[in-house]
Amino acid sequence: MTNLTSSAEIDAAICSACGYDNIPGTDTCEECGQNLGETIAEDGQSQDIFTKPIAMLGPRQPVCLDRQTKLTEVIARLKGKNVGCILVTGEEGQLIGIFTEGDAQYKVAGLIQNLESVPVESLMTPRPSVLRSDMPISHALHLMGLHGFRHVPLVDGEGKPTGFISFRDIVRFIEQNFASKSAKA
Repeated sequence: MTNLTSSAEIDAAICSACGYDNIPGTDTCEECGQNLGETIAEDGQSQDIFTKPIAMLGPRQPVCLDRQTKLTEVIARLKGKNVGCILVTGEEGQLIGIFTEGDAQYKVAGLIQNLESVPVESLMTPRPSVLRSDMPISHALHLMGLHGFRHVPLVDGEGKPTGFISFRDIVRFIEQNFASKSAKA
């Protein structure tokens, strides 16, 4: 079972004025008093983050491997595909975990001698938080900021991976959209 964060839960909880993470169902921000039904945007620029879907970030195709894949293959795929994460899938193709470059750095490098003997399942992050590509970019930004994620898997309605985004994708989107709007002003 994946931890899909619903659009309604995030929309109702995050204050667009101050960014405070309120309890879902609250009408007013507990931090600044802003009506949570309103979106604040200076000159309409930040509106893109709240309205544009994650699909606008150009998510990368998922690199998926089976839970029993050995670390030698996982590390080779990270490097060979030039990606920061591998999505681990179960027998039916549903996402069951994620293995990131951070996992390679902190759980593998210098700690495990025989990479051929260790399946990715033993070091992956199980049941990762996921989003759908039709959700607003702000949801991804919030999830990354709240939990310190650099990569977020995207899934379909059946929990099967459709892609992933990285924090770098969001930075690129902000740079392209805000730089172009600033140049026009």
